[in-house]
Amino acid sequence: MIAVRSRLLFAGAVLALGAGIACRQAGPPPVVDAGAAACITGDTVALAGIDLDRLRASPFVNGMGGSARDLLAQYNKASKLLVAWNTRDLLIVARGTFTAPPAGTRTVEPGLAVTGAPGRILFVLAQHQSGRTGAPGLIAYGSEIGARSAIWLAVRGGKPLPLSGNVANLNHLLEDADVAGAALDLGDAATLRFGARGRTEESAAQLEERLRGFLTLAGEAEVHRPELARLFGAARIERSGREVTATLSASPDVVAKLLTDFVR
Repeated sequence: MIAVRSRLLFAGAVLALGAGIACRQAGPPPVVDAGAAACITGDTVALAGIDLDRLRASPFVNGMGGSARDLLAQYNKASKLLVAWNTRDLLIVARGTFTAPPAGTRTVEPGLAVTGAPGRILFVLAQHQSGRTGAPGLIAYGSEIGARSAIWLAVRGGKPLPLSGNVANLNHLLEDADVAGAALDLGDAATLRFGARGRTEESAAQLEERLRGFLTLAGEAEVHRPELARLFGAARIERSGREVTATLSASPDVVAKLLTDFVR
């Protein structure tokens, strides 16, 4: 069984998809090492990367509450996590300095452990033995937007995410996207960055319009929390050809408050 706390942290990564965006960079280094990437199977629809060391060094974690802190404690010897979703269940890939893998995980190679549904683990082991990832497009897009981020996310377009309530409207954005992604950068300010590639320039224009509408409605819904309303209102949205980008930035505690609302 995948731990509930792991689901919560993945949900936080998914939330970044709806909240912010980033400019893409040419020729970025791979965001995932080759061994971890080779654990990702071809049926993966959404892939999140989590830099645990960057989270531990940031006050952002305190704002997220006990669940995030407990997960960091659970993977206290791990430096990075990959969380992959294939529309049925989650796979967690942990990279770290552990001599023994975290409880409930299975060692794939020294310093690399996985946990997930038993049937899926068999496919993961076979994929890893091939020496190559089954989801090169998601790895590449994650590398474009999240090379220096604490959390990044890459999602295939046209595949709805398991979201509920108002946030489920984010799935309408994916209808017009070939691929989409997000990243959370942590420093003196926390920056939520989002990028999406439309299937055509026309679909990119529709994606931009829907994104503007979503952020406008989200800001109006936060009338009693002006710090969140300002966060949505200050979003910078741009489109160039098939590429749509947006960025939101605020103090780490404000961004943590936003994400906590969606994952609790």
